[in-house]
Amino acid sequence: MSFPPRRRVRLWFGQHQLADFIGEPAAATRYEAAMRRRFPGLEITNDPVPAAPRTARLQPR
Repeated sequence: MSFPPRRRVRLWFGQHQLADFIGEPAAATRYEAAMRRRFPGLEITNDPVPAAPRTARLQPR
């Protein structure tokens, strides 16, 4: 089973992370655009989320 690609958008004030959003690429792009309009002077990053290795799946107890 494969998971859809995800993006991580973060809003930064210097070294301090103010907001964190993980979602599908289209939603992440919309979120990034909204944050850029609301906080024009702050740094915003939009990075891919690495796929989880298959061995990292949760096992039932």
